[in-house]
Amino acid sequence: MSYLYYFAAIAVMIWSMIVQANLKSKASKGSTIQAASGKTANEVVQEMLSAHEIYGITIEHKAGSLTDCYSPKEHMIYLSDTTYGKSTITAIAVAAHECGHAVQDHENMLLYEIRQLLAPAAGICSNLGPWIAIIGYIIAAYTSQYSDTNIGFTICNLGIVVYFVAFLFYLVMLPVERNASSRAYKDMKAAGWVGNDQLSMAHKVLRAAGDTYAVALASSAVTLLRLLAIRGNSRRR
Repeated sequence: MSYLYYFAAIAVMIWSMIVQANLKSKASKGSTIQAASGKTANEVVQEMLSAHEIYGITIEHKAGSLTDCYSPKEHMIYLSDTTYGKSTITAIAVAAHECGHAVQDHENMLLYEIRQLLAPAAGICSNLGPWIAIIGYIIAAYTSQYSDTNIGFTICNLGIVVYFVAFLFYLVMLPVERNASSRAYKDMKAAGWVGNDQLSMAHKVLRAAGDTYAVALASSAVTLLRLLAIRGNSRRR
């Protein structure tokens, strides 16, 4: 199991570097090309919301790069420095993607709702789960010298259950993000926000961004594999 973990961890690390480099390359290239329609990202969001009969959502600027997001609680779509007011292919693709999340929310998409339900606990469980499992392993190593108690193994199991909440979040997040990109591309094509000869670049930007969530899921799976290996070692003690 340990050899499998190290092989998987190295593979995911290399894949992550490739994905990040590809995203940076595609996003940078798309940021230098003005959309044929001349529409800004803000205008695209407004038109996409209207097309889906979604009202009451405002557009706000958020400082930074790649800080774009949709906030269902605030009913806001935040656009970053490289998106807000910009009319590049990348800006329009990113804005339409975030608007895609607003459409998911409006349509009560099941996977989106599950992701929102898991989101508050995901970060905590991601950090806490491995530590609980490690503590269980240490307790198992210590108590094995003095008693036949299984308390360490039980604590390891608890850590895995806690981390599994985070794994489920990443598992659900990937199809949700892919779906938002699919909605964005479909509306971009139908509304003509980018030229027909620019659709390929917009799709590449959306695809590259979505690949980062695939890496996140793979990384989470590798961590889960490691925790299972720790549990196995604690049981053998």
